[in-house]
Amino acid sequence: MGTTYAFVPVAEAAFIAEVSAPQMNRLVDEDLVPHILLAQESGGRRFARLSAAFARFFFETETDLVASTRKRILRELTERIEKVQGHNEIFALHVMPREVDWKVFVSSAVTVDVSSFVSAAMARAKEVDQADKLVVEDLEVLGGVPCFAGTRVPIESVLASLDQGVATSRVTQSYPFLTDAHIEAARVYSRVHPRRGRPRRLSEANSPALKRVSKAVRTART
Repeated sequence: MGTTYAFVPVAEAAFIAEVSAPQMNRLVDEDLVPHILLAQESGGRRFARLSAAFARFFFETETDLVASTRKRILRELTERIEKVQGHNEIFALHVMPREVDWKVFVSSAVTVDVSSFVSAAMARAKEVDQADKLVVEDLEVLGGVPCFAGTRVPIESVLASLDQGVATSRVTQSYPFLTDAHIEAARVYSRVHPRRGRPRRLSEANSPALKRVSKAVRTART
């Protein structure tokens, strides 16, 4: 009640955590993370971004710590963060304040530091934010197909070409605005926002501009 930070779909949380969607869902099914980091909406389960960092920690340390200990660590950290002013920004992985102690005492011989998992998740979250800036969905542009911002070029057109082995130089010749950042953003966006239905064939995804370039570079047979 009263939370203002955004919850994200399982695909985005899984990308940030670098785990699978089933693993993210396991956090819910087995009650492994505090409920304040989870939400059930009409579109399905959603997660505070911090839960992605916790997921990475939970699964990477399963050979070192028993499940009950890992669960206790996550609960203690969450309770600690809730006491910090502006904790919603931490739950959303917008900030990582110095005043938050990410170390949890387990035993006289063991203290667990979760800060590296949070830092890694924040870096991945920034990749998602960058992708959301460079790729947009607008119902008035190709019916809402994901396109590079400010263009009518579907990201599928570029990704399908590259995945079929078309050289990056040929693709950028067709679309001069493309940079490495655009291509990376397209790949991230496609993972974070998976589209339902049959993937488009290369012939369907490629734009006329790319097809024209493909023909122009063929050498004549002797």
